[in-house]
Formats: sequence, C-alpha cells, structure tokens
Amino acid sequence: MLRCLIVDDEKPARDEILYILEEIDDVEVAGEASHGIEALELIEKIRPDVVFLDIQMPQMSGIEIAKRILKKGLELMIIFVTAYDQFALDAFEVNAIDYLLKPICEDRLKRTIQKIATLKSNKEGLNYDKLSRLIKDMSPSKSSSPWISVFYKNKLIPIETKDIVYITVEDKNTVIVTEKGKFEINYTLNELMDKLDPNLFFRSHKSYIVNLKYIESIEPWFNSTYNINLKSTKDIVPVSRTYSKRFKEIMNI
Repeated sequence: MLRCLIVDDEKPARDEILYILEEIDDVEVAGEASHGIEALELIEKIRPDVVFLDIQMPQMSGIEIAKRILKKGLELMIIFVTAYDQFALDAFEVNAIDYLLKPICEDRLKRTIQKIATLKSNKEGLNYDKLSRLIKDMSPSKSSSPWISVFYKNKLIPIETKDIVYITVEDKNTVIVTEKGKFEINYTLNELMDKLDPNLFFRSHKSYIVNLKYIESIEPWFNSTYNINLKSTKDIVPVSRTYSKRFKEIMNI
C-alpha cells in the first residue's frame, strides 16, 4: 500500500489528484496540506511514501519544502506538480525526478504511481544527489537585484525593494505601496516573493506581502489571525490563519 500526501494551496488541484488516486488499487491518500508548514507537520506525523508537491505556493514553495525534506533525510518519494514551461520540465527529466504537469493527466498520474510502486518493491528510494541538484537549479537566485522597476506615466521608475512598505492585489492587479505612492506591477505575488529578500518580506495573506521593518504594531484578531499596523501609512495588512503560525515564529509572539 502506497501512502500519499497531497500538498497544494488550491483545493480544486488537490481534489483533482485525490479523485484519480482513489481509483487506483493499493493507494491510500493519508492526508492533504494547503501550505508548507502543514505539509511538514503531516510528513512527520503520517510518514507518507509519496508526496505530491505543488511548486508554486505562497509563503513556502514546493522547492523549499523539498529542501527541508532533503535536510531531514526522510525516506519518501517526491512528485512535483507544476505548471512550469518545457525548459523546466527538461530539468526534471534529466534529474530523474518525476513530475505532473497541470492540468493533471489521469494516465500520466497512473504511470507515475506504477513507477513509484516498482521503485518501492525494489527498495529504491529518493535519489538525494539528483534531488539536490534539481533544487539548486530551480531555487531562486540569492543574488537578485535590490531594485525593481515599475511602469508609471509612460516611464520606468526604479524602486529599491527595501523601500516597499507592502504589496497587495487590487482589482486583480498587483500593487506595490511605498512611502511615495502606489504603483502597479506586472508580477504575481508568488513571482515577487521569489525576487524579494525572505528575511525582510513576509507573505501574510494570499493578497498581501509585508515589509517586516515597517511593522509598527500587531493586533490579535479573530481565529488566530492578526492585523498589522504600519509605520508610514494608516493601511492595515492582515495576517490570515494560513500564515499566522510562521508569523508568530518570526515575530516571537
């Protein structure tokens, strides 16, 4: 029996994999997780044989989760779920780490399960050297520029990332907020999290990234959530339940 854990921040994506796995003999879905911290806790608790791991998730990406699994030396197989382009998929193939491309193909998933079952029966586990190389290739660069440019009034305006107070989504547009004003930018919050210093910026909500140095005070709110009051604006940035545990760890609450 293969015990599986499905990790994806989007429930429809988890349900898609769950539906197919439930039709396969000798496969048990032992748990689901919607974010990285929950995934790592469940991995320790249920010890799955296989983790279906979405790469692009808020707060902690699938790559970061894989790094932590690698560091712990846990005996399990990782199957990345991705919407990456063919160039990235070639990297998966070269490193012999299996992947599923969204939207999920039922036949592809079933072949993946057969492959894992064969590896398990032959007592073969995760190839840590290959996974380590893959993670290195797919991880965001640590030497990314401290500048980001926004298009404003027919001009490109360079902004130092340290001067960003927070970032949000308004009417489906990503908006950077600084002390000088608001600027729309053609990046998603996930993409920006890959570009920003993780020691300075925190994903507090599905629609918010906050610069920690601009936090003036923190108000406990309902159901283990928080509201952040900022130094240079009266705007309030929420911390949702999904991110509250990590927020408390960072802020020593």
